[in-house]
Amino acid sequence: MSFFRDLKVAFHSLMRSKGLAAIVVPTLALGIGANAAIFTLVRGVLLKPLVNRDENRLVYIRQSAPAADRITPRFPCPKSGTSKAASAP
Repeated sequence: MSFFRDLKVAFHSLMRSKGLAAIVVPTLALGIGANAAIFTLVRGVLLKPLVNRDENRLVYIRQSAPAADRITPRFPCPKSGTSKAASAP
């Protein structure tokens, strides 16, 4: 019962100072809405795996600049028309 009493006191306090209520309520609404929108965007872009129809045809391409103090690995990249899919009968 203490929770409902606290809600009642908070509601009455906001009704006494209408200027504060006019700032607090829209600020909370914008904050909750922005949080939901950002989470939906992150979930859709980063957390949900991408769907690829032809996963065996994906090629990893990387570009790197030579560095004096480290060795950059090189990855073989099949030339156009010589991939396994093109050479398979």
